[in-house]
Amino acid sequence: MTNVSSTNQSYADSEDSIFNVSTIWPSVSFDNVTEEMNTSVVSDTYVSLLEDVSRYLWVIFSPILFIVGVTGNVLTIGVLRQMKFHKKPPFFFLFVLALSDITVLCVGLSRYWIRETFSSDIRALTNFGCKFNLFFIYWSMQLSSWILVCVVLERCIKTNFPYRYPRIVTIPRCIALVFLLMVVLAGVDMHYFWTNGLIPDGSEWECNSLTDAYFNFEEFVFTYVDFTVLSVLPFLLMIAMNATIIRVIRQSRKFRKCTVRSKSTNKKLKKFDLKLTRMLVYTSVYFLVATLPISVYFIVDSYQEDITDLQSAKMDVVWSSSYLFQFSNYTINFFLYNLINKKFRNKFIDLIKCRSPTKKRKSSKSDSVYSVQTADTFIGSETTKDSEEMSTGE
Repeated sequence: MTNVSSTNQSYADSEDSIFNVSTIWPSVSFDNVTEEMNTSVVSDTYVSLLEDVSRYLWVIFSPILFIVGVTGNVLTIGVLRQMKFHKKPPFFFLFVLALSDITVLCVGLSRYWIRETFSSDIRALTNFGCKFNLFFIYWSMQLSSWILVCVVLERCIKTNFPYRYPRIVTIPRCIALVFLLMVVLAGVDMHYFWTNGLIPDGSEWECNSLTDAYFNFEEFVFTYVDFTVLSVLPFLLMIAMNATIIRVIRQSRKFRKCTVRSKSTNKKLKKFDLKLTRMLVYTSVYFLVATLPISVYFIVDSYQEDITDLQSAKMDVVWSSSYLFQFSNYTINFFLYNLINKKFRNKFIDLIKCRSPTKKRKSSKSDSVYSVQTADTFIGSETTKDSEEMSTGE
């Protein structure tokens, strides 16, 4: 009897224990699970929202930048043809710059718009297309940066050495310089033809590094090379040369106050000096602001490991914004030319109105565009004819 009684008592205690666990444990677990589910739903919704933002940035802004950029650069080419770019070094550099900007927009920007709008990556269609697209987008962007350097270099030489300029800067030398830049930059980016290709990604093909060694090279070495070649080195050179141009402008302004008695002429030259100085500084600063963020992004992205879906979605938004901002750098040159150069603006109006170049009105001293060369003319006491030619940018 004692054993049976103790057994019954033990069974009752066990039943009470089971009952207590069954009544307490489910309520605690249910609250935790509910909280985790709500957090997961909110996180997934936020990730989906960020992914949509990243995609719509490309869908909306890509065609705008593409149409404005390609149209502006094509018009620039048309105007420069009327201005005989093949005979004038600065116009030749601007012509090459317009071609490189069009290449960037057609090869790079159009690809991202097609991918985000139609979910089709033209880079992944063929193995050669993968290699060629990667090479060409990096090469054309870097070439555009260095052609800008050539534009400022030409202006720097003309400002600092006005008498020696015709012997230093010639069309054959400009062509040779551009060709040299093309070859050097091609050497910098040539590795894409053997380091990248199509690799299987599930049921699809992806354009990516072919080996882990190539991947590490591109992520931890070439990102710094591109950062230097595309953005930092061109910017430092442009800033240094612009500083010398501004220094000469200020010296010219001081000299004119003592030698030129015409207040109206001094006023016009001072106004242009300020305008040109601002344009040089703004162009260089905008170049850095436009190219720097995406270069820094690629470096930071190289060291991102084991990130969450939310962090990845945030990085995608930063990538889309930075890349689109960089593409805007290849669309603004046409507007800068119209803003600063009256002769370019007049030629553009003639082109739009389909006027024949032979019917153009001859420029006069009163309505010519003052330039840095005009200031040099006052310093060197050039002839009136030379003053008129240089002030119109010819």
